[in-house]
Amino acid sequence: MRTSYAVGVDVGGTRIAAGLVERKGRIVKDNRTLTPKAGPFAVVDAIIELVDELLVGLHPSELSGIGIGLPAQIDFLRQTVEFCTNLPLAGVDIRALVMSRVRHEVTIDNDGNLAAIGEFRYGAAKGARDFLMITLGTGVGGGMFVNGQPYRGSRGLGGEIGHMVVQLDGPSCPCGGKGHIESYLGRAAIAAKGRKAAETYKGRAILDEAGGSLDDLTAEAVIKAGLKGDEVAVHILMDAGVILGQALVGFVNMLNPQLIVVGGGVGESCGFMVERAAEIIAEEALAGRRDVRVIQAELGNDAGILGAAALAFDEHDSREGLHR
Repeated sequence: MRTSYAVGVDVGGTRIAAGLVERKGRIVKDNRTLTPKAGPFAVVDAIIELVDELLVGLHPSELSGIGIGLPAQIDFLRQTVEFCTNLPLAGVDIRALVMSRVRHEVTIDNDGNLAAIGEFRYGAAKGARDFLMITLGTGVGGGMFVNGQPYRGSRGLGGEIGHMVVQLDGPSCPCGGKGHIESYLGRAAIAAKGRKAAETYKGRAILDEAGGSLDDLTAEAVIKAGLKGDEVAVHILMDAGVILGQALVGFVNMLNPQLIVVGGGVGESCGFMVERAAEIIAEEALAGRRDVRVIQAELGNDAGILGAAALAFDEHDSREGLHR
């Protein structure tokens, strides 16, 4: 039976968002909460609370299932969390814990993969068969589509774009490595550059966006100052655009994608950074630069919800022998 709804859950390092989604991609209702810092079981409880709220009044037969995106490496075949940088979820059986309490089928995947699926099904990548998505937020993630299908690697551990090395012996990454994309483009990295600038008179505009407090200065303060034209903030973000572009040059040369979609809270709020990255690709990539367009994502904070719901629909239809 072709069901009407699925629940998509997007677990981030800062917030958890969930939505009840129709097959055509309309979010009927949604809710959000801050990601608990008390440990993995608090995260599970938060997920279940959000899902339970969405399912009030819905008959169980109307629901395809629940898709959950996690900021983690997922063994997609075994549905296990193998590694997680920003949350203590590695080794925790998230799928079983949620499924035992909500009594619906649950499928988990990497959050970057699901954002890419969301943009492919409902957003900026609709119609693109070979594309790359990179999400810039608390961490840096992404997903790849090859020949119209998500590419996860042999077990689902692929697509970790944020942990590609861009500089040998570069700054430490939260994952424990050095010189990874995330160590330059994650929120913490941009905020650190903003704080350093704000310690000087020239960085006053950035400090003002943080309410005058260095301790409260975030990447968003840098972006707000940059969008208002502050020269120091613009310089920080343009440098980030150069690093992003240089990292993406390698993907263009290796994968020859039609499209690169830049999403996440940082990527979607700072268009000139994305434009700078596109300029670097045009200058430095090989012949594939002529095929690729670099654009911002369309779905905003809903990409992960919609991608997770699309995964739940697809898994349900596969079990039932249905075809999209």
